[in-house]
Amino acid sequence: MQDAPDSSVTKSSIINILVVDDDPLVLDTICFLVTSMGYQAHAAKDGSEAIDLFEARSASIPLVVMDVEMPRLGGVEASQIIRKMEPSTKIILCSGNTRQDVWQADPDAFLLKPFMFNELRAVIQKLLPSRGGEVLPLLPGD
Repeated sequence: MQDAPDSSVTKSSIINILVVDDDPLVLDTICFLVTSMGYQAHAAKDGSEAIDLFEARSASIPLVVMDVEMPRLGGVEASQIIRKMEPSTKIILCSGNTRQDVWQADPDAFLLKPFMFNELRAVIQKLLPSRGGEVLPLLPGD
């Protein structure tokens, strides 16, 4: 059984992750996984919405997980805009079927959909600073 979250955790110690995908099921699933790892997920349904959310919170979002192919503004283009606003932001691009050259956006990582939870977790843990050396469990209760 998992203990209740530590109430001593302050809002300033919560790490925000922007999750961007035009598929509502995929978006909700990735947000759930990010939240289950102890991060705060912020959802956007396309690159344009991601830019708006990032612009409002750029100083507090160190990582973006973004689909490549989306309507209005795709992940490659949105990543390039985010990097211009905040070059230190880590970006994970993901796609199941893309003809675009994702590496032109200079992502920190690329995940091929469908990916496993442990793959996402490993990439996030590699890109974000650790929380006092804490290793996050594969699944809650592990």
